Amino acid sequence: MMPLLKVEQLRKAFGSHEVLRGIDMQVNRGDVTCIVGPSGSGKSTLLRCLNHLEKPTGGAVFLMGEPVGLRWKGARLHEMSFNELARQRQRMGMVFQGFHLFPHKTALENVIEAPIVVKGIARAQAVDEAMALLDKVGMKDRAHYYPAQLSGGQQQRTAIARSLAMKPDLMLFDEPTSALDPELVGEVLATMRQLAQEGMTMVVVTHEMGFARDVADHLIFMDGGVIVEEGTPAEVLKAPRHDRTRAFLSRVLVEG
Repeated sequence: MMPLLKVEQLRKAFGSHEVLRGIDMQVNRGDVTCIVGPSGSGKSTLLRCLNHLEKPTGGAVFLMGEPVGLRWKGARLHEMSFNELARQRQRMGMVFQGFHLFPHKTALENVIEAPIVVKGIARAQAVDEAMALLDKVGMKDRAHYYPAQLSGGQQQRTAIARSLAMKPDLMLFDEPTSALDPELVGEVLATMRQLAQEGMTMVVVTHEMGFARDVADHLIFMDGGVIVEEGTPAEVLKAPRHDRTRAFLSRVLVEG
């Protein structure tokens, strides 16, 4: 079966500093892949390259066999136009560390914006679908609140509903709980656990090791811009093969 997402020899450099140094990975439909590692290891850059928010320096990303951000012209790949890339990105929802909600729009208005403007869905249908999504993430009773009236956890759950509103094939999460107060982390993780149980394909950059252990099908440990070790959570967390993995886990698991 063709993987939903395939990454081949992905590289990304900022000037002379190479952040990603040849990443190979694949994600099958319905799988949850968690990426862990120290700060500066390239995790967030990798996630941003997956949907071409950062243009890779080399290598390629494929979504259901189609190159992301590129299109074939004859035998060569060329950069997509902005509109082509925007259409392709609709298939990959992304939730950031910050919430990035429109401050002048309510939770409901934030969720219906893209389906109406980008997909041309009728407002009544968009509202019905958005309310169902807000209910799914436990935010139905806050649908008419503005972001300033919501806690960080409530804003992040609204951001998740907003991404789901585009009905993506794949959800990308870039440390979605890192900006939250500790007491609010659980409500966002509970929403993500529910999505995983429902079969949503997810790639999650996280420092929440308990979530990675309990929810991930595949766990990747990155350091220095490369994948040092990968496998099931049990394999990586309980029997790491590499010294760098063991050193990282001994620190974060004790701190956790």
